[in-house]
Amino acid sequence: MEGRRHRGATSVKVPRVRTPETGGAAGGSPSAAPLAAALELEAVSVEYPGTRALRAVRLAIGPGERVAVIGPSGAGKSTLLRLANTSLLPSSGALRVLGEDPAAISATRLRALRARIGTIWQQLHLVPQASVLENVRMGRVGSSSLAVLALGGASAAERARVGAVLARVGIEDKLDQRLETLSGGEQQRVAVARVLHQGPDLLLADEPLASVDPARAAEVMQLLLAAAEDRTLVVSTHLLEPVLPFFPRVIGLRGGEVIFDLPRERVTAADLARLYQPVGATPSGERIETPAAPLPPAPPADAPPLRVAASSLPGDHLLPRVLPALRVAHPEIRVRLAVSDTGAALGALLGGDADLALVGARELHPDLLFEDVLEDEIVLLASPALDALYRPGGGPLALSVLARLPRVDREPGSATRQVVEAQLAGMGAPLDPAAQIAETGSPAALLGAIAAGVGVGFASRLSAAGPLAAGRVRAVPVERLRIPRRVYAAVRRGRSLPVAARALLELVRAEAARLGSPPA
Repeated sequence: MEGRRHRGATSVKVPRVRTPETGGAAGGSPSAAPLAAALELEAVSVEYPGTRALRAVRLAIGPGERVAVIGPSGAGKSTLLRLANTSLLPSSGALRVLGEDPAAISATRLRALRARIGTIWQQLHLVPQASVLENVRMGRVGSSSLAVLALGGASAAERARVGAVLARVGIEDKLDQRLETLSGGEQQRVAVARVLHQGPDLLLADEPLASVDPARAAEVMQLLLAAAEDRTLVVSTHLLEPVLPFFPRVIGLRGGEVIFDLPRERVTAADLARLYQPVGATPSGERIETPAAPLPPAPPADAPPLRVAASSLPGDHLLPRVLPALRVAHPEIRVRLAVSDTGAALGALLGGDADLALVGARELHPDLLFEDVLEDEIVLLASPALDALYRPGGGPLALSVLARLPRVDREPGSATRQVVEAQLAGMGAPLDPAAQIAETGSPAALLGAIAAGVGVGFASRLSAAGPLAAGRVRAVPVERLRIPRRVYAAVRRGRSLPVAARALLELVRAEAARLGSPPA
């Protein structure tokens, strides 16, 4: 893995510590003893029935750090935060939170530890029928008796403290109002106020922007940062644009594993591609066996042809380079080629109507074996006029801007479209369906519409090589976006590959290598 996956130090010296009661400095002397890391995971795994949510994760987060944990849905982000707030224990490995092992301390010490941890969940977990005051007071449930909080009224001093906290989040006039009468944004402010009233050393926020419109995202982030101040802040999110500017350290999770742990300025589009690319575009890690054996004597005239199914990218841009070479080397081999979309090509393979398929996406199917034969890249294309209109300064587009641009799409069965939509949705920037101007049934029609200025569109560099070279379209850079596109050879698992198919596959591999973009 690239980057920093684990910090060896288990203690970090910071200038001061906030106390729950006042939120002020305590022991601010430069000679104060080093503090334990806010969170340490040493080879931690978490297993649920039938799945492993985290896999041997190693990381350490120091006091006062601001850390964004990013990744697609199901990456393990919420599981990591549940470990951090001690509501979940590891299946294996060692966990320490604020210097304590939650599994090895008494119930009293665990309660005291939890009082030092504040969590803002996506669902907020507020009580609709209670007042704002009562909801905020519940932030002290870890350090006060639940019965006192539930039955005892707030003293004048506590009302004043809660009022001061509400003033910090801009809703001081809502103190005695029932929560259910507040807007969604005001309820989110109540959740932040509850944590402020708690005064924790470690603040956790799980997908705090998931139900927030883009106009309010920056506002919510400012609230979280105000709540954190000198405390440790860990935020899990799949949204990038409104979050990354505020977090010096970024941890990327995918499939329960740390893909990268890097300073914000070192996170590249390639890192994010590895994190968010859909499974159908990831490397297969397999190879189709093609034993070195001479072809048998020329088959009889009535021998069946080699049946090849292909999607449009390999069918239009790779096989036309290969089939003439196959004809020269093996004139006795006849080929029946069917070019459609990826789904139809794989259906032909599974249905026994094809011996070999060449496609632009793979499926996790037990009967199919995929080999990477070529790596390409999907890029955003625009006519020169539209490019100048959308990028007057010449800089890359923001993801949020891209989502709303007038767009030409391929048909729904296209692997290009499926890969693009899945990756952008995973990054929290789904394409707006209302921005679709046209839908085409072939790469040629797509490129023609883009060149004519109908809208922007996505295509592989290989398929767009001609229009790009002629200047009819331009590749438009997008911030933090790289979309790998692979071509796979696919066969039925456990079945012997016909000798003619082996010959064709060897030529496909050789031509892919000549194109200069071998699979990663």
